[in-house]
Amino acid sequence: MMLVGTVPTQVIVRGVRIELRCPRDRDRISIPRHLLWLIAATVLTLTACHGASVCFAPLCGTKGLEGWAFETGVAMITNNSIGEISLASMERETGASGGEVYSITASRTLGELRWNIEGHTLTPRFEIPMTLEIVNENAPNTFPDYSVSFAVRWVDFPWNDTIKTTFMMGIGLSYSERIYRVDKLRHPGENRSNLKFNWPIQLTLALPAYPQEQLTIFISHHSGGHIFDKGGINSIGMGFRHEF
Repeated sequence: MMLVGTVPTQVIVRGVRIELRCPRDRDRISIPRHLLWLIAATVLTLTACHGASVCFAPLCGTKGLEGWAFETGVAMITNNSIGEISLASMERETGASGGEVYSITASRTLGELRWNIEGHTLTPRFEIPMTLEIVNENAPNTFPDYSVSFAVRWVDFPWNDTIKTTFMMGIGLSYSERIYRVDKLRHPGENRSNLKFNWPIQLTLALPAYPQEQLTIFISHHSGGHIFDKGGINSIGMGFRHEF
């Protein structure tokens, strides 16, 4: 995967240089311009060091499946909130509202940052993961849940020579064809929405000799965000990811 280029656009704000680049004039960036400027705004928010150099290199001129990743996994439905999970409190939901969630994800890399801070270069990646989840409740009750997100994947870890590691987090939207039973159980008497915000969280581990073959540990979080409704559903699972 090559992310290099020339400079068609440059912005300087408070000593931070942002470049939006594409390798050659004949390579067209398929990313909408407003999304590029959203990425630029994110860079400014993340960069607190005066004089730090940041450039975004879109993934251009790819062939075949280059820039894509495919993954599959299985997760258990929990009865925990995301706050409880962040404190390492995890308990599987039991009864009719419990069950498993089987997922298939196709993820497209948009590009990466070249973030130079005091002689160190960091290269977080921007991705668009698109996920189909098949929710299999104990009731029994089986239905699909669709989601698409904008995500950032951190790839720079000091132990990568021993175990190749990435950490991804994103935000997007999801739509389930039915309301999860656990969602109704945790919010009795409330109207629950099929449309929710999606907050994917993922850790990948791989052998340095085979960095494209990755074990995944992930959290699938769907929440109304006090807009569609209040509260949501959390599933925790493991899977396999292949990066092209």
